Amino acid sequence: MKRFFTTAAALTLALSSFTAANAQVTASSYSTGGVATATAQGTGNTQINAIAAASNGGRAHATMIGNGRNGGFAMGNAIAASNGGVAIANGRADARGWGAVANSNSVAASNYGVAIANGSARARGNGVANSSSGAFTTGGVAISDSRARATGFLGGRAIANSQAVSAVDYGVGISNSRANATGILGGRASSTSGAYSIGLGGFRRASATANSGAFLGGQSSSTAMDFQY
Repeated sequence: MKRFFTTAAALTLALSSFTAANAQVTASSYSTGGVATATAQGTGNTQINAIAAASNGGRAHATMIGNGRNGGFAMGNAIAASNGGVAIANGRADARGWGAVANSNSVAASNYGVAIANGSARARGNGVANSSSGAFTTGGVAISDSRARATGFLGGRAIANSQAVSAVDYGVGISNSRANATGILGGRASSTSGAYSIGLGGFRRASATANSGAFLGGQSSSTAMDFQY
């Protein structure tokens, strides 16, 4: 089984490098005795990829949606790999306005278990939103949900970074992360949030939310982290 995930990881990196250099929207699926579906949908200025791989009766579903409008840039990857289990990766990147950048990456990998990774990044105006969601399991259930929101207007600047990771074997792990930042009228705001549920057996839930707002030339930053082992 280790060989399966090592091969899938290497293939994923190779594909990501190739598609990033040659196309804006790509969807790729691979199966050796399983069901793999990949869907990628982009509007405007986007660079997105959806990759799914399944083996030994596993099911892998990857969906990536990107919207880059009014000068905004949306990018990201949704990657799902399953060996005899279920892996679902959903990603969404939405950027609107000059200077807006939304980056969302979701990875789900299961080895005879269930892994679900959801991630979304939303940027408006002079905002940068980065979201990373990862769910990994062998014989268990891993669910991760990461959301980043950044809004910068009228000379303001906002940066939001969110990461959720659930990595459990023969147990249940749930991780939820939220990062929200707003900078208006010259204000600079940054927020960083991370939720991590990692371990063997049992039940774990991690949840973290970071909110930051800056106005009238002010500066604000916030950090929230939750580790459950």
